[in-house]
Amino acid sequence: MAWSVRGRWWEHCSCKMWCPCWLGPAEPDQGWCSGVLFFDVQEGQSDGVDLRGGKVVFRADWPADFFSGNGIARLYLDESASQEQRTELAEIFSGRRGGHLEAVWQGTISEWLPPEITRIELNDGETPSMRIGDVGRVEYQAPLQDPTGRATAVQDAAAATAFALGTVTLTRSDGSSWSGPDMREWESGGSGTSGTFDWSS
Repeated sequence: MAWSVRGRWWEHCSCKMWCPCWLGPAEPDQGWCSGVLFFDVQEGQSDGVDLRGGKVVFRADWPADFFSGNGIARLYLDESASQEQRTELAEIFSGRRGGHLEAVWQGTISEWLPPEITRIELNDGETPSMRIGDVGRVEYQAPLQDPTGRATAVQDAAAATAFALGTVTLTRSDGSSWSGPDMREWESGGSGTSGTFDWSS
């Protein structure tokens, strides 16, 4: 079943700046890792369902680093989306619709918790912020810059290649925190990244 999604993404985790998992197997700052990927779908379709405007949050806890696997994961789906949109987005972002996410999650996630439908708010701009129901508060600072004012970016890092993300822009996520049942409660160590995605299968 063919699908496509395109838009923007943001990531942050429990590590300090910069999370070593982006570059390959490594020891997280806490010895364990908790991370979040926020997806804002600007264009997309699956099985005839228009996915534009969909918002999906992937959250996971790992006992060690990302590449060591055995993670517990959950998707959060925006309550403002239709039931059809939520169904298709859950299938795509969990990897059940195939594509590269299927392979990524098979190697890193051992348990999926039921998806949660909740209010997802995105305030975009130079310093984006997100609210995910009562469990997630995310704050991003402006992207890191070199002396000329250009955003600091990394190309073809190991995790970015696995996720087919290409260029990763570095930022900070101080002030972000997560709570809620069944998953680890944590605060961001400051590591944050962002970029665009364009996926299909």
